[in-house]
Amino acid sequence: MKSLLLLFLLTGLVGKPLPQWKAGELDIHAINSARGECTFFILPDGTTMVADAGDTGDVSPKKYSKVAPKPDGTTCPAKVYADYMRHFLPAVSRDSIDCFILTHYHSDHMNGVTDLYSMLPFRRILDRSYPDYSDAVRTGGTAKDYSFYSDFVSEKVAHEGLKAERFDVGSDSQLGLVHKPDRKFRITNYAAGGYAWDGRQSVDCHATRENAMSCAFLVQYGPFEYWTSGDNNWKELIECTSKAIGHRIEAMKCLHHMSNPEQVKIENDILHPQVIITQSFFVRKIQPHQKVIEAIGDGQDLFFTNIDGSLVTSFPDIYSKCKAIGGHFVIRVSKGGKKFYVYQLDDTSSDYTVKAVYGPYKSN
Repeated sequence: MKSLLLLFLLTGLVGKPLPQWKAGELDIHAINSARGECTFFILPDGTTMVADAGDTGDVSPKKYSKVAPKPDGTTCPAKVYADYMRHFLPAVSRDSIDCFILTHYHSDHMNGVTDLYSMLPFRRILDRSYPDYSDAVRTGGTAKDYSFYSDFVSEKVAHEGLKAERFDVGSDSQLGLVHKPDRKFRITNYAAGGYAWDGRQSVDCHATRENAMSCAFLVQYGPFEYWTSGDNNWKELIECTSKAIGHRIEAMKCLHHMSNPEQVKIENDILHPQVIITQSFFVRKIQPHQKVIEAIGDGQDLFFTNIDGSLVTSFPDIYSKCKAIGGHFVIRVSKGGKKFYVYQLDDTSSDYTVKAVYGPYKSN
């Protein structure tokens, strides 16, 4: 009877705004601007955390096009992120973000950071390099590509009290609850700058690509676990972090827009989450990769912020394996972490109405 009542209540949310976070819940929001990645966390005590704020800009790659921007073509991605976060911010946050994490130095993850800060400031910022950003050059960029970001960090640290830190691989205390500690909650830093935590020490995986420098971390709340590794695409690093975690988890953001079947398989064979959320924004058959969808879509629930309609129409058998396509996606974990739901939200307006509810999922 209780489960039927709960199902009725959840079904009744469709078409209505998503209820606000409540103390004790863990929220993980994949915010969709269709022009970059941004994940917003509300931790069980109201601590707020953001990973990335991307902006691909006006230039489209020559080989493929972009999906339509959300909610429209006139709103810059940083404003999409800021408006969304303000709507859901808990009262304890005082109209600011407790911590921002930049996973790596690519435009679809970093180019909206400075604008976001001007709209919704954050108190701490973590990246793989602080205070020395010269290492970014050796992974394919130039000093000019990153100077806007490093200059921003230096200026805000010096004049506005922003606290900047290097992401500490292996730490399970650098990130976490700032208002009310809870033994059931922990965030462990597993990778950054090409180094990976193997469970005992930080290992140099000799990565040479910017994507492989991504910061990666595991969020644990009771039996619930969520994994995110930016755009990591380095086999040795993927193997190291996956083996270090070593067991099935509940949910993850798929690495590098789900673009490499071999790499996804390495991670997925060990972690094998019930729910996978992927943020992508180009009209490409390999982001997300069709072979990955075919391989795991029948056994795991796949949620995609964007897949262009032309692809869905051309390959209906493949994309029918997706659980849901299009929108903001919210993983909401119940107090204590024993179960969670996924909410698909309308990304075309600021009402953030619920399009569908999935779950409940039980934590392992």
